[in-house]
Amino acid sequence: MNEQNNESQPTPKQTQPAQTNQNEPALAGACHVCGAGCRAGDTLCLECDWILRGWLRSYPEWLESLHEFLGSTVHYDGHQPGRVNLPSAPTPIRLSVVDHLQEVDDLAVMLWCRLYAPPAMPWVTRVARPRLLGMLRDCAACPRLSRLPDIDSIYRDWGRMARHTLDIIDVPIAKHGIGRCLNPLCGVELTVAVGAVSVVCPVCGNTYRVADVRLGFLRECVRSGRAFTAGECAELLRECGFQCNANTIRSWRKRGRLQPVGKNVRGQPLYRLSDVHGQVVRRDSI
Repeated sequence: MNEQNNESQPTPKQTQPAQTNQNEPALAGACHVCGAGCRAGDTLCLECDWILRGWLRSYPEWLESLHEFLGSTVHYDGHQPGRVNLPSAPTPIRLSVVDHLQEVDDLAVMLWCRLYAPPAMPWVTRVARPRLLGMLRDCAACPRLSRLPDIDSIYRDWGRMARHTLDIIDVPIAKHGIGRCLNPLCGVELTVAVGAVSVVCPVCGNTYRVADVRLGFLRECVRSGRAFTAGECAELLRECGFQCNANTIRSWRKRGRLQPVGKNVRGQPLYRLSDVHGQVVRRDSI
């Protein structure tokens, strides 16, 4: 009877774990870097693929620029046998650039080995690893680059390397202040690169000639009685079209035509710009 009762009672339904299709990865059809759609079988979208290959294609030119930043004066201690005493000291080597070049080489070797998978015994197939420029060229042209499963980490590594390289070879252009925006409702401080002719205000968007902005700054300094060193006064006056140099200002001081009104933190004498400007515009001072 018990056996019949047990057979007549329904057995509890067992829940089966959800099955996932292992042949179709979770990120199939999505770029592993930005998440945008990509072609079937690829792990990079067209835009990220273009950026990554662009870094690899640009590195031969960047490497030439990196070698130009290498120069060093390596002085070896002691008189070693066979040492050649050069007539002039060599340029000093920047060790940070040397380390960075080694990082680029190591990263290129890793990527080339991932893409071309050379055998442990290269004499079997006679596949030899090319030099750095050859590896970069091969990696940029390899169709398997956009299908690597860990392309996101490779992309980040090359992006970090490219930024470091550009930080070394792209020296920012020196900028200096030229005065305030001529718009009376704006008045923001303007800075331009050395040798620039015009400047665009980042706030109001107006475009001015650098000479006009400097002339406005000159008038403001003359009215306010601001003082500068002889070199600063001469530079400001020259940018506004006046013929003046620092030696002329110093000679005016020796002849008693100018008197300094103080000194800066370096101990250099300061002259009122209004006094220097008054001497420049006088005919008998030229």
